[in-house]
Amino acid sequence: MSTETLAPEVKKRRTRVEPEVRRKAIVEATMRCIKRFGHSGSTIERICAEAGISVGLIGHHFSSKEELMLSTYQELTNQLREETRKFLEIKGGSAEDRLLAIIRSSFRGKIFNEFILTTWLGFWGAAVSSEQLRALNKKLYSDYRKELEAMFKAVATEKAIALDARTGALTITALIDGFWLEWALDHKAFSAKKAEKCCVMTAQLFINAGVPSEA
Repeated sequence: MSTETLAPEVKKRRTRVEPEVRRKAIVEATMRCIKRFGHSGSTIERICAEAGISVGLIGHHFSSKEELMLSTYQELTNQLREETRKFLEIKGGSAEDRLLAIIRSSFRGKIFNEFILTTWLGFWGAAVSSEQLRALNKKLYSDYRKELEAMFKAVATEKAIALDARTGALTITALIDGFWLEWALDHKAFSAKKAEKCCVMTAQLFINAGVPSEA
């Protein structure tokens, strides 16, 4: 008897990828393209090639390039906020410890690396000409400043001092952005440790400048 008749017929099955898994893969491919080609150079064709899918398939998940870019920027901000949120939820320690931990998180490997900061820089440039990206960026920064402001207020309450929490939050946010921007353009300009130290020292200067609250 022929061995061919004994061997079971093996049929190749096409693996079905869940929509959310596929969508996430496309978003991640978009991030890689933005790092390599910038926002304007990240064409649908390049993104599809990076994701290993056809141009037709991308339309099943995103109605336009603008929607894809918004989704990608939202995913990037979600990743960054998740890292920050870990420090907001730290139990124990003083309010100042938690504030400084949040600042330090901006210069740790999961955030402060070439891929994240170069991609972020690409979106900054795109936000100038995209009203929707600009609106999303505005909300992100507003939320982040409010979180820092709340932490400065917590420090003031704990130490029984009066300080300008809003100005402190605005200054620290701008300082972090400045270090991110400069490092994305020149990795040899300074180390992450040096940038972190500068931001921490600035926050401490604000705290130390606080005056005792009236009883």
